[in-house]
Amino acid sequence: MKIIKWPLIYFLFQFILIFLLSYYYVSNGNDVNLFNDYLSTKQIYVALIVAIIFIPLLINDYKKYKKQINTKINYFYLIILGVILSLMYNVFAYYLNFALKTSLFDNNSNVAVTLLSTGILGPIIEELIFRGIIYNELKSKYSNMKSILITTIFFAIIHINIIQILYALIIGFILIFVYEKYNNIKAPIILHMASNITTTLFLPLLIKNNLIINYGIFIFSLILLIILKKYTKLFKI
Repeated sequence: MKIIKWPLIYFLFQFILIFLLSYYYVSNGNDVNLFNDYLSTKQIYVALIVAIIFIPLLINDYKKYKKQINTKINYFYLIILGVILSLMYNVFAYYLNFALKTSLFDNNSNVAVTLLSTGILGPIIEELIFRGIIYNELKSKYSNMKSILITTIFFAIIHINIIQILYALIIGFILIFVYEKYNNIKAPIILHMASNITTTLFLPLLIKNNLIINYGIFIFSLILLIILKKYTKLFKI
């Protein structure tokens, strides 16, 4: 699978970049336990460097799988679906977080930086890698179901945090479904962006709100999801 070389190089490059930052941080006599806080201040630079280098390379590789596009993308429904999925899961994950004791809800990064890095650049890179390249390459070798499972599991594992892994497993299947429906990498990118941006903006509000309000948001999102399914063709291939 020669085509997967750029995704592999991307993950290796990111690892080396973070390793060099950690080495620089520790060698200057800083507390290693505070490295995550330090890394969050450099998040935008890491994201921009990675995006500038790899997005053109990944797009070029994806072109080898690109097919004739006949279906018009319904951006509105994809955005709404991304928002709904994010709201529902984050309410659920927020209360689950107390038992699992993860740091998902302790992110003090600048909102604008997070929006750019994880809300825009991250989804573009991840969709090109997972749905655009890895999934398509696996489909050329294995069955659709096996390709979906491998791609989604790999996509989930890279998120490391158990809360994020659970969500990645759920949305990973949906992103592949959306990609197959529209046969266009732009579709899962839009959905992924909507989900990540909603999470970035919603989490600070979630922490401050009470149980009744959060459950109200969860139920409201569930109703919207049912309405979306009933009155649109979004879930029909």
